[in-house]
Amino acid sequence: MTKQQFSLKGFLIGLSGFILLNILASALFSDCGLPALFGLGGCADAISRAGFPFIFFEQGGFAYRSSFSFPIFILDIFIGIGIAGMTGYYMSRNKK
Repeated sequence: MTKQQFSLKGFLIGLSGFILLNILASALFSDCGLPALFGLGGCADAISRAGFPFIFFEQGGFAYRSSFSFPIFILDIFIGIGIAGMTGYYMSRNKK
């Protein structure tokens, strides 16, 4: 029985894809798009959100509020690393 090799290239592709999904979700879920997440949005009372698949950061609104959930942030990181690990394992199995 041979040991399966882990593909670093596949891991990095999976991790990059997950990071891009987080950026895209922040742009779509925030009221004024991605600039609002950095405080550069021109909308009044806009709500900025970050996180995919779970929203871990939210701030803004008419009655300003800010919330950051550290456990959900850690869960998002573990999901991203898991997806990247599965991508690396899948790419190592399909090498010819």
